[in-house]
Amino acid sequence: MGNYILQYIGDGTPDAQQVQEIIHTCHLRIVDDSLSPRTILLELAGADITKVRPELGTEWSLTPEKEYHVPDTRRKIKKG
Repeated sequence: MGNYILQYIGDGTPDAQQVQEIIHTCHLRIVDDSLSPRTILLELAGADITKVRPELGTEWSLTPEKEYHVPDTRRKIKKG
């Protein structure tokens, strides 16, 4: 299971009802929908991606979530 970002790339604003239908039809789990209906963070298995992509059409983008390591920028005192 991994997190995927569902993002609307079409013109205008997405139909919230259509988004909910896609999520319900594909049995997806919502992790974060604070930017809904334009962007939603979903949890799904890699095998489910092949079932979900045809339902989305060309107006939606489904990309895996990436994590980045934030470097420690604090200054350190050198001993010696």
